Amino acid sequence: MSKRLAAFALSAASAVAIASPSGAEETIPPAMRDQLAIPHDYRLTFQDQDGKPLSYARFRAAMAARPFDVIKDPAGHQAILKLESDARIAQNLAEHAKPKALAAEGHPFPSFHATTLDGTPLSTASLHGKPFVASFFFAQCGPCIAETPVLSAFHRAHPDVQVVAFTFDDAATARTFVKERGLNWPVVSDQQALADQAGITVYPTILLVDGQGIVAKAAHTDTIAPKGRQLDLADLGRWVGTPR
Repeated sequence: MSKRLAAFALSAASAVAIASPSGAEETIPPAMRDQLAIPHDYRLTFQDQDGKPLSYARFRAAMAARPFDVIKDPAGHQAILKLESDARIAQNLAEHAKPKALAAEGHPFPSFHATTLDGTPLSTASLHGKPFVASFFFAQCGPCIAETPVLSAFHRAHPDVQVVAFTFDDAATARTFVKERGLNWPVVSDQQALADQAGITVYPTILLVDGQGIVAKAAHTDTIAPKGRQLDLADLGRWVGTPR
């Protein structure tokens, strides 16, 4: 079974040890294993886009700019993390050029009760009647880091639009991200269950939720900007439009 994910870099913090092809001890965060649905007793190996073995260090550096697949072998209790080929990336870019509705569209936003990093209670009930934009990210996601200045610029330009960012990272990791990246959205940490309920499998993903709590729009943010160009404030503003 293979699962495609957007490119990101892994943090060594809170990590578990695995064996590299060379026998040296490597690390991968437990939260990342959980997000990829890789059992913690699976041995992990890493491959480049041609299927050649890579050290974890080289794979980690490469995946900051290149998506990868997860290929699981339950019988062998192992999983391969393989960088996508140029042809696969080109195919995915072509598919992205044709906007597709994500599964969340047209469905209620999952019910939740949480507290933002600044201690403000937040829930579906408190947001009811107020359209809002929800961003799903995690701290070591390269594309999430790249779009942060645009998200913050959007919030400054549209203070009337309710925004909230969700992450499966713990509060300490999320606070460090907010401080280092300057994200000015309210952030809710420890939201893996909510991401699963919302059908979030690729990061970053953004949802526009109407005043009745229905997801009016949902997109992977790399599909909002025209092909070959990074997301900017005008792109995000056009996508959000006038929430109702």
